Amino acid sequence: MLKLENLNKPSHKGWKRVADYLLYTGLPAVNIFFLAVQPVSAEFSLWGAAVANLLIMLFKGTTKFTADETV
Repeated sequence: MLKLENLNKPSHKGWKRVADYLLYTGLPAVNIFFLAVQPVSAEFSLWGAAVANLLIMLFKGTTKFTADETV
């Protein structure tokens, strides 16, 4: 499923849809959540947002190595 050869092929539609949803909807929501959770320390908010952003971006990057099997 995950192969370097798939980088130039069209991405798997299901995984691409999930990754795009997380990138365009989930990422802003996570950042707003960590800004709104102010009773916790600023350091926790910063690290929480950074880790969430990194995980979402890594997932989006990983989907580039999937291929649509119907092509």
